[in-house]
Amino acid sequence: MTPHRQRAAAALLFLFMVIAALMTDHAQAQNDADPRGLGDPNAPIVIIEYSDYECPACASFVRDAKPQLIAEYIETGKVYYLYRDNPLPQHPAGRIAAIYAHCAVRQGQFWPMHRRLFQGYIDGEWGGDPSASERVFRRYGDELGLDSGALQECVRDPTTEQAIAADIEEARNRGLRGTPAYILRWPGGPERGDVLTGAQSFGTWRALLDERLSAQPDPATASPGFGAQASLFIYLALGAAGGLAVLVVGGSILWWLARRDHSSPM
Repeated sequence: MTPHRQRAAAALLFLFMVIAALMTDHAQAQNDADPRGLGDPNAPIVIIEYSDYECPACASFVRDAKPQLIAEYIETGKVYYLYRDNPLPQHPAGRIAAIYAHCAVRQGQFWPMHRRLFQGYIDGEWGGDPSASERVFRRYGDELGLDSGALQECVRDPTTEQAIAADIEEARNRGLRGTPAYILRWPGGPERGDVLTGAQSFGTWRALLDERLSAQPDPATASPGFGAQASLFIYLALGAAGGLAVLVVGGSILWWLARRDHSSPM
């Protein structure tokens, strides 16, 4: 290969590497999202729930208000929801349930396990006796297609219990003693957020969230999914521009080389 062709190939390779780096950064940002989060991390309101799988009021919220909250506020990009564990001392089976949910994270199945645990509690399939409840949790893992060996290894791993304890300590530091309890954050709001406790009706949630959304200091931040959509648009635009640059620059170099080789004396 002639030196001119080597330089042309190096230039094309460099452009491809730049485009790949941009797309990799975007994919990494998506992968870094909290596995216990629902919705757009750039949503104007963040709700952090501290909950207990064996708590009747928590189950009431999951059954009665959360589906509408997801449909009208989380899936529309207005709210980003985060789940945190706060199993109460009187609910030993709830603490084990939290461990199984944490371990489902490692297999990308947190939300399916989360829903199955609450639905099972609502249906009376577990509760009270920790040993009997854990047998039910193992069955849930099988239902969801989890690797049972990896699941049990994680359940017995001391770091899993430490993660539950960290969530509990976080709740205590926020002054949250009962469940469910929620922290609401939004631009311009209190630094520590507002606190809401108990299984509130969806009507209460709607009034509270609509009030916060209407008081947004920057209207652009209240647009559903604005941050994520803008970020995606930027990366797509950069990718398209990079691709076009490869075609234009690469085509120009090849055309120039072809003319040069054609005009060079044999």
